[in-house]
Amino acid sequence: MHGMLRFAQRDAWGLIEVRSDETGETTLYFGNDTAQSGWYPDRPSELAFGYYRALLTALALHPAPSHAMLYGLGGGAVARYLLEYTGLTVTAFDLRPTLAPIARDYFGLTLDHPRLALHFGDIADSTILARLPPCDITLLDVFDEQGMVPVPAASLNTIAEQLGDEGILCVNVWRNALNPLVTLNQTIARWFDPNPLSFPVPDRYNTVLCFRKNPWRAADIDAAIERARQWPQPVGEMLQSTLAWLARKPGRQLKPR
Repeated sequence: MHGMLRFAQRDAWGLIEVRSDETGETTLYFGNDTAQSGWYPDRPSELAFGYYRALLTALALHPAPSHAMLYGLGGGAVARYLLEYTGLTVTAFDLRPTLAPIARDYFGLTLDHPRLALHFGDIADSTILARLPPCDITLLDVFDEQGMVPVPAASLNTIAEQLGDEGILCVNVWRNALNPLVTLNQTIARWFDPNPLSFPVPDRYNTVLCFRKNPWRAADIDAAIERARQWPQPVGEMLQSTLAWLARKPGRQLKPR
């Protein structure tokens, strides 16, 4: 881990640390060297991690999003960005309630924001997820100190039901975690088209996979690029540059076996 230690606490699931470095970045850790969240307090419009940007392509891929569901609060960097620079309502769900005051104190998240609702529980418990409201886009970013957290089929079914027919599910994955990735893709394909859009994050192992229930078409990407141009700054510029990370346009996907 890098930088000056600013906060450390153990909760029921392990160690949580917050550190700051010489670049001005504030970073969240869960007991190892993998950064879980980051932001620049003096540059709040700049997203610290590339996979944040890739997850937020959902803003352009959906024709008119008004409600975002975040599975994985972390330091609240994505929630803060959405509340500050878009008009979306945000619901965030996480396992660890301790993260809420950390997100407020070190990552700039306003906990009593009128467009923010926080919920805490285990993503493996689909009965808890079923109480959450419908949404237009879902950003799934659930990691712990061991890596990607498995999401059971029953929970993914509930997530699919929350999204409706036009909803977009964007999932942050590690390309070097092959077995969990294959299992996740196979399970998601029970409710979504099996050929997601893939946004590999430059110079990182992260890739964001964006699913919807109907197959993606090349025209959908053209429409997303146009919608990105219509978003006000800083969101529009971020979306336009990040859509260029798309691995390939739809139309020639491999058929699942």
